[in-house]
Amino acid sequence: MIFPTYVIQTKNHWLVGTQWAYGKGTVTMHDEGFSCTCKKKPRTACSHIKNVKLMLYGTFDEHYNYS
Repeated sequence: MIFPTYVIQTKNHWLVGTQWAYGKGTVTMHDEGFSCTCKKKPRTACSHIKNVKLMLYGTFDEHYNYS
């Protein structure tokens, strides 16, 4: 399932098709929004999608420990 985003305009975005790998799933940007493979039938956007959005907003890096 693809979850739309209202802050990032994903239609024809230069990152469409990009995949971000996480331990239990992969987030992909589509023209319509974001999807993740961590759940079979998601009803809401998972934390992986939220994390990718925060990274794109530029706010996640200051709260994330890369080590």
